Amino acid sequence: MSDLRVKEFQATDAVIALIPLIDGTRSIAELRTAVAEFPDSANAVDACLDVLRDERLLGRGERWAGDARHSRQGLLFEEMIATFPQLPASPRALQDRLGDARVVIVGIGGVGSWVLQSLAMAGVGRLDIVDPDVVELSNLNRQPLYSTVQVGTAKIDAARDRLGDITDGIVVSGHRRSVESTSDLADLVDGADLVISCGDEPDPFALSDIVAECAQVSGIPHIVGGAYGGNLGSPGVTVVPGKTVCWSCIRDATRDDHRRLSMTTLKGRSDAGGSIAPVSGLVGNLTAWEALRVLLGLPLGLADHVRELDIMSLDWRIRRVEPAVDCARRIHADGQTALTREPSSSASESASGSVSAPG
Repeated sequence: MSDLRVKEFQATDAVIALIPLIDGTRSIAELRTAVAEFPDSANAVDACLDVLRDERLLGRGERWAGDARHSRQGLLFEEMIATFPQLPASPRALQDRLGDARVVIVGIGGVGSWVLQSLAMAGVGRLDIVDPDVVELSNLNRQPLYSTVQVGTAKIDAARDRLGDITDGIVVSGHRRSVESTSDLADLVDGADLVISCGDEPDPFALSDIVAECAQVSGIPHIVGGAYGGNLGSPGVTVVPGKTVCWSCIRDATRDDHRRLSMTTLKGRSDAGGSIAPVSGLVGNLTAWEALRVLLGLPLGLADHVRELDIMSLDWRIRRVEPAVDCARRIHADGQTALTREPSSSASESASGSVSAPG
């Protein structure tokens, strides 16, 4: 986890005069000329630029030259480019990565509607949304894409209409279907850049099993296992086949958390749990931010760990999970996988007993 760092620097008069001039409009020669009046200016420019570069405070690459809709996003991309050398030097190139991407979102309810809204507003070019449900009045306390006049309308249609009001230049394709097996998703997952499981039928983790199985076989990144309920929320786990721990290993490692397997259920959970917009929005937007990181090529925050947030104390419980030694998808140092074991197929047990449906 990152810590806040505060650094202090001693600066000469030449450096104090120089800093405001480093705005991308002047060459190094012009900067030297601008501070030539100071007695210590001979090496000030090169030394100052070296320090700024070492501290990742010096922007690199082009300035944002894209559309006004995403101009603030472009400024953020400029900051990211200065920090992460693996990114292209052009913020427009990062926006194009989003515009060229296709993301499949399974379930557009309590979590999925926030994920969909955020990805659309960010400019993800193609969004395939999967949900069998219609808008209900009880959805409106936490699902931002729907309104009273849309009650009874298929969610895929209501969401598509709403997105047409708040953004443009993207393609939203709706698929009104239930997902009960990989065959229900295979046609959509093929060729996608990312698949996100946000639904709660048959249950959140059984659906995650289906999504992960379908995406893993195709080598497609996926975010699965997200949910919230009671006092906990989880944005799920990011899986990049061949590079991160797979969902099967996450399931196996967490199957007996809190010694669940030795417990007897006295009273099962209700079909619907309590929920409210700030909590579903928090989980959904953390998931959306991770999705953007996958698409942009930024370091991932939800891979190789199970993260649960106590929504009352705002404390995180974080558990690292290593790939099983006999996993069919075990990660090697060279990024390859060894096929030695089929993944677990038990789809009815929860990967985490602390959270429930994301709807």
